[in-house]
Amino acid sequence: MARTGWKHLKPAYFYTALVACLIVITSEKSFSWYQNFLLIGLGVLSWELMEYGLHRFIFHYRARSEFGKKLLYAAHISHHDHPREKNRLFASLVLSLPIATVYFLSAWVITGSLHVASYLFTGLAAGYSCYEWLHFQSHHRRPRLRLFKYLKTYHLLHHHDTPELRFGVTSPLFDMFFGTFRPVMKPLVCHKKAQKAQKL
Repeated sequence: MARTGWKHLKPAYFYTALVACLIVITSEKSFSWYQNFLLIGLGVLSWELMEYGLHRFIFHYRARSEFGKKLLYAAHISHHDHPREKNRLFASLVLSLPIATVYFLSAWVITGSLHVASYLFTGLAAGYSCYEWLHFQSHHRRPRLRLFKYLKTYHLLHHHDTPELRFGVTSPLFDMFFGTFRPVMKPLVCHKKAQKAQKL
């Protein structure tokens, strides 16, 4: 990642530091390593569901009021209009922190355990950081691994071919579950088409 891109990852740095503090503060010997690992895994899964829900039902909501249209444009639609602009690529703390706060407090209230809530939040933060990295890779890098090439093409097809489908960035898991998945039938052709559209 270019030096100019690292400054946009301030939220990831913030959540990494926050997670480290939470783990130290809420560490309990009564929880085994595999129980903690399971909680983190559930947190990652909850992120993927949240990512899908926000992307499909909030960021692509067809607002009727001018205020709603401007709000959604600033939050996401502007990224579709200018997909390579880094200041529109990453979620800011202003947008992500309220969501993260509601998630953490909800997990704490529902489970009744600060430890469980902290490890679920750790998984959420890990999923979010992975999302930001994959999203950056999709628009600014040429990945070598087949999996990352597939995810890049999958996301670029959402931008340039099917904005009403393929909402998953981290993975197409919930696209499959909710019926918005479409396979990448011709990955090389579609990939070149999407890359060409990005340069326009």
